[in-house]
Amino acid sequence: MKSPPHHHFASFFKEQKDLQPFAYAVSRQLAQGSVCLDLKEKPSADELFEGFQEDPMDLDLQEAVEKLAQSDLVYKQTPENGEGKINLPFALAGNNFYITRYYNYETQIIEGIKSLISKGQEERQGRLRKLKESSQFEKLIAGRETSKEVGTDWQLLAAAMAFLNNFSIITGGPGTGKTTTVAKILSLLYEENPDLDVKLAAPTGKAAMRMKEALKDNAQVPEDFRESIAALEPFTLHRLLGPKYQSPYFRHDAKNKLQADVIIVDEASMIDVALFAKLISAVKEDTRLIVLGDQNQLASVEAGSLLGDLCNSVKDRNRYSAEVLRDLKELLPFYELQENRDESELLQDHITELQFSYRFQKHPEIGRLSKAIIINNEKELGSFYEKTYSSKEIEIDPEYDQKLLHEFIEGFSEYIEEKDIAEAIRKLNKLRILAVIRRGQQGVEGLNEKAEKHLNRKGLLTTGKTFYKNRPVMVTKNHPDLNLFNGDVGIVRPAEDDPEKMKLWFLDEKGEAKSYPPGLLTDVETVFAMTIHKSQGSEFDSVFMVMPKTEELALLTRELLYTGITRAKQNLKIQGTIEVLKTAAKAMVKRASGVRDRI
Repeated sequence: MKSPPHHHFASFFKEQKDLQPFAYAVSRQLAQGSVCLDLKEKPSADELFEGFQEDPMDLDLQEAVEKLAQSDLVYKQTPENGEGKINLPFALAGNNFYITRYYNYETQIIEGIKSLISKGQEERQGRLRKLKESSQFEKLIAGRETSKEVGTDWQLLAAAMAFLNNFSIITGGPGTGKTTTVAKILSLLYEENPDLDVKLAAPTGKAAMRMKEALKDNAQVPEDFRESIAALEPFTLHRLLGPKYQSPYFRHDAKNKLQADVIIVDEASMIDVALFAKLISAVKEDTRLIVLGDQNQLASVEAGSLLGDLCNSVKDRNRYSAEVLRDLKELLPFYELQENRDESELLQDHITELQFSYRFQKHPEIGRLSKAIIINNEKELGSFYEKTYSSKEIEIDPEYDQKLLHEFIEGFSEYIEEKDIAEAIRKLNKLRILAVIRRGQQGVEGLNEKAEKHLNRKGLLTTGKTFYKNRPVMVTKNHPDLNLFNGDVGIVRPAEDDPEKMKLWFLDEKGEAKSYPPGLLTDVETVFAMTIHKSQGSEFDSVFMVMPKTEELALLTRELLYTGITRAKQNLKIQGTIEVLKTAAKAMVKRASGVRDRI
């Protein structure tokens, strides 16, 4: 059905009394990160119809939904009319009510994934034969982990599945080896095609650069392919798609596809529905798209929690359809793999969860705490607060002892006293204070001020000027022309030819220090402390995490806490009460989406 002419739309909408409250509610849900309004959740009549009628308690919600489906402005999806793109302002799919743009984004994602999967299935037998004959695959099998502790090498399974499929998701927590898995995948693909066109991408420039650096240094990359991998250019997703000036559209889209054999996208938990829809629409069906991320981390800033939705569309991960299981048993006869009998799950053969954390094997207490948070195990969480608890890895301070904070701050003296600028930046990036909020004593601003004052008192800093010597700075805006991106961290040091002239120094892609005049980079902030949100995609040897003193804070969720905890590779200190941590562990990010049902 066509929508009414544009000049009649406003007056036409005013007449739609039964539609107005739903339109209001779905707009509000979108602002809070949901893609749609989930009518299964039975939004209270008070909330849904606030401001639209005098006595909302008299409302029959079921009757209201039935009237909604009859509106001339609402497309109602049925098995008969399918999943095509629509142009009415609103859509109703099952129990989910959408603003059409977001219904169409979900449709683009689902159709794009189905297209990639279908094309990959056509080529599957030829790829299986190549994989069996691959000398690189033989080397990976020969070098597999066989210890009882590690069990099945899911990295090897993920590499095989990514070789066989056109669409793959690889999910796993910190230290499970997502980058190592990519190195294994690339070693197989480069052996098949030495001229492979590979694109590395991530939501942020920092994350993209970090993936490239991790790949370049990875021991799993064979000598033959090191030069090819070192030459790969990392892209932000926006730069990969090619932004158009002052436009929400990109140069690469359904009509002008990306030219690539393989596209690898890291930190996928940070990608919103709109951006992923635009990405997958621009991917050719014969391109391999490999998506990496930790589904338990914070979701995207914009609407949606796409990685989690896609991963959760499969009930039992790491189980395979009968056909794929036969192939895998032929390739990897030494693993006891299980069948997934639910043939309705589109992604059952396309998601691999890396289940063993090599990092948490060395630092089990950080792993134990992160798991207690993500499954909301109150008893386990409480054990970290017992007086008898002692650990070299974790220290929890419910009293907010300033002495503990000051001792951590003194650790910054290592980068301050380091003469070599590149090494000083590396030392700065070994530790960080993390906060939930920006303002106040437990916020980023208060903690940065405390760090500056304490280091001043110790004679390590002189903070009179804006760009004082050794000020740690973080870029807050992308500067692709300078090869600097939002989240990049550097320090203020004198220019090489003039000790009175201060410059901002950052590491380039070769790991060497490069300077910039402060006038070029006015959008930087001090970064002894940063928010947990900003820390996503980074890792530090030591983390000092400061929780707000009140548990009455909407920001507190298990995903936030898990993300903060898992930034620490070796040592973690937390200032926060058990009440605050329990509140956070109970609260999950709830974002309504139709992806799981529709896929």
